[in-house]
Amino acid sequence: MGHTDLERLEHDAQEHPERLADLGPDYEIELQPQAHRTEGEWIRDATFGANDGLVSILTLLAGVAGAALDSSTVLIAGLAGLVAGAISMAVGAYVSAKAYRSFYRAELRREVEEMREKPEMEREEIREIYRERGFEGKLLEQVVETITSNPRTWLKVMMSEELGLSPSFGRPFGAAAVVFVAFLAGGVVPVVPFFFATGLVALAWAFGMTAVALMLAGGARSKYTGERPLVAGLELVAMAAIGVGAAHLIGRLVGVAITG
Repeated sequence: MGHTDLERLEHDAQEHPERLADLGPDYEIELQPQAHRTEGEWIRDATFGANDGLVSILTLLAGVAGAALDSSTVLIAGLAGLVAGAISMAVGAYVSAKAYRSFYRAELRREVEEMREKPEMEREEIREIYRERGFEGKLLEQVVETITSNPRTWLKVMMSEELGLSPSFGRPFGAAAVVFVAFLAGGVVPVVPFFFATGLVALAWAFGMTAVALMLAGGARSKYTGERPLVAGLELVAMAAIGVGAAHLIGRLVGVAITG
């Protein structure tokens, strides 16, 4: 391994970590690349945002409606919760993704430093990784030599195989935008009926529309997880039903306590 290559790698890790964004999984070298769809990088954030919007806003509306407040108050509470929830979720997604990216880059720099300062120890770690996978003797040494002769390959193996880290989930603004839009798209569904109806009628419509949306969300999730669409959808609807029942009951109890 040339010192120039390692120095260049160390410089990139310190000053331009974005240049090392290709140190993730090699999907393109699979015999069937479509077997691992890269859309999965954002489906988690989209699913999380939409499901949270659907369920949290529906349960909020159920709780406020349970307190027997007038329909305008329920609608205002729903709209306020929709905006506040979307902002809160986006901020959380941004902070989480940024923290992961910072952690990843710190580990990247640490690994490059160890490759420079403790190359034999790092080679032994590579040797141990592949020994546990069944490589032995001369073949094991060939694997170690091949990997450690290229600094980028060496670093890539250390990041993914030793630390289990991937750069695929370190996009703060992207994660925030996806969660924000998904939460709004999901949360607006249970709010709509309260523009046209009141009381239990509006709540029933809200639950029905949300249940349909959750079934669709379960079907979309199953496309990436391999679950059965019906089971995935019913699981979401069941959890939403429990939340709505609990929120409505609490709302009624609080309403009764306040009004005497």
